[in-house]
This record gives sequence, C-alpha cells and structure tokens, in this order.
Amino acid sequence: MAKQTSDTTQIFETLRSEIISGDIKPFYLLFGKEHYFIDELCSAIIEHAMPPEERDFGQVVYYGADVSANQVVNTARQFPMMVQRQLVVVREAQMMSDIEGIGVYFQAMMPSTVLVLCYKTPNDPLRSGKNIDKRTSFYKQACKAGVVFESEQIPDYKMAGWIEGYYRSRGLQISPDGAALLAEFTGSDIQKIAVETDKLIKALPEGSRSVTQDDIAENIGMSRGYSVFELTRALSFKDADKCYRIVRFFASSEKRYPIQMTMAALASHFIKLLRFHALVRARLPRNEILAQLGINPFFAKEYDTAIRNYSVKTTMRAISILKEFDYRSKSNARGNATDGQLLEELTARLLR
Repeated sequence: MAKQTSDTTQIFETLRSEIISGDIKPFYLLFGKEHYFIDELCSAIIEHAMPPEERDFGQVVYYGADVSANQVVNTARQFPMMVQRQLVVVREAQMMSDIEGIGVYFQAMMPSTVLVLCYKTPNDPLRSGKNIDKRTSFYKQACKAGVVFESEQIPDYKMAGWIEGYYRSRGLQISPDGAALLAEFTGSDIQKIAVETDKLIKALPEGSRSVTQDDIAENIGMSRGYSVFELTRALSFKDADKCYRIVRFFASSEKRYPIQMTMAALASHFIKLLRFHALVRARLPRNEILAQLGINPFFAKEYDTAIRNYSVKTTMRAISILKEFDYRSKSNARGNATDGQLLEELTARLLR
C-alpha cells in the first residue's frame, strides 16, 4: 500500500504511530526532500522491528555508495538465523547506481524480512539530484509491495504552525511570535529546528515548559529587535524609524544578514499580502483566510493593518520593486552601492 499525501506531517505521524505500535510492514521506500522525516521513520523501524539483543543476528545496514541492487536483493531473500525476523536497511539509497534493480525482489518477497530504502533527494536548490521516477515499474511495484512515503518539505508559510505542533509533541508550549522567530532563523530546515530545540530545553530553567520569543532570541543567538521577522512587521505598520534601525543593523553585519535572504523574506511577505487581498475580495470567512495563508490568529491584526497600509496596487508595486532590487543586487546595475545601501534604498521605496 502506498502512503502518499500532500500533508507530509500527518502521514508521518500516522506511520510513526503504526511502527511504534509494532505494525511494521515488509517494505518501506522513504524518499523526498525533507530528510528529517526519513531519518525519524528509519530510526523508529530500527528501534521497534526487533529487540536490541537480536540486532547482531538479524539487522543489516548498507550505504548506497557501497552496495549493489543484487547484494540488497540477495540479503533480503536470506532466511534469518536464530531470530524470527530480519531487518535490511539501505541508507543514502540515492547513491546507488542501480536502485531500480531491487524491483526483482518484489516478485518473491520474504515474509520474514523487513526491507527499508532511504532515498534522500537534495533539498538545496543550488544542487541538482535525481528523484525517484514515479513512472517506472520499480516505483509502481514498490507501492504495491509495502509503504511508499514521499517526505515533502514544509512550506515556509506553514513553518511557524509546524513548530508550535512540534513543541507540543515535546511537551512544550511556544508562543506564536517565538515560533515565527525560530522559523525565520531556521527556514524550512526541520533538522535544525530539532537540534536548536534540544539545546533550548537544556538551557531552560528546570520544570519550565513555556517558551517565549525572548527565550528563542536569548538561547539561539538571535536579536529579537533586529530580525527579518521584525522588519516585515515594521513594514506592515509602516514604522519607518524601526525599519531604518533594523536595516542599518543588517548593514553592519552583511555576512550574517545577506541581502538576498532579506529580500526573499520580504518578497514572501508581500506575496502573502497580495493573496490576503484576493481572499478578502473573494469574501472568504476570516478564519478560512488565515488558515489558507498559514497565519496564526495571533498575527491577524498585523495583516489587517498591512492590507490597509498597502492596497492591491501598492502591494503589486512593492513586489515589482523587490524584483528590481534583486536584479540590482546581483548585477552591475548596483553601481558602487553596498548591500547595506541597497537595502536602505529598498526600504525607503517600500515605505512610500
């Protein structure tokens, strides 16, 4: 049975619950750009497929660069020795040159074997890498043989909400502005969120279960007052003084706050404003608008103010200005202007 859905988080939680309960299928193909979910499911299978004392006899872990499809198939078809079940895991399966050759295993699978393939598609937009081809017989047979899970990245606009849910799963409660600040710092890197959360838990006072924006700023090395999150908020309210304080701070540390990352965040903000305008004009209920855009109700007033300060025409002009400055920052059109000077000029144009 294939486990596929656009809601990666929901299906991940379902699969993990099944595995932890002991409902382990004979085959798993875990693939996609979000490596955190792949690693977590693989770890859960390893932990629950057999007791620790049986792993020396019944567990084999390969790495894609060091193994062929024929070796994997031959191992998977062996009878387990001195244990009831055999677990065969192939990590970094994307490094295999002949992964589709594993498809012959589906013709005669061993009921006593659990085979897990972990195929990580590069999630760096600057890197190219082959993904699982869903048109192949290998993929179609895999869907019939067991569980196929495509691990998709969480969209940027949903990250803050995902963080709140993740913190609840860790027994913590994070404030919406704290989640937004952490999302800004980590981007869509869920593994980084998990690592930073582990560090934060150790730094919190014993017994503390609530996490605020100040906790994030203090323990993750960010400045609450000087962040892209605060810059977009200041632009929403057209707080010119605060905008200029933030961009001048960014200019003093261009390596830490590269202009391209700042402009990407600003573009995302204004595109969301444009979508907000469209949904308001479509007369959708307010709660549905917030849900569609992934906006926590905590920040609803900011967007109410922003769409008053930026009409549809002004919002479209802001997006056009951002495209202009993106080009200037990457070409000779900038002249002698530094990144900081460009950012200050950009901010002035956006505030007009």
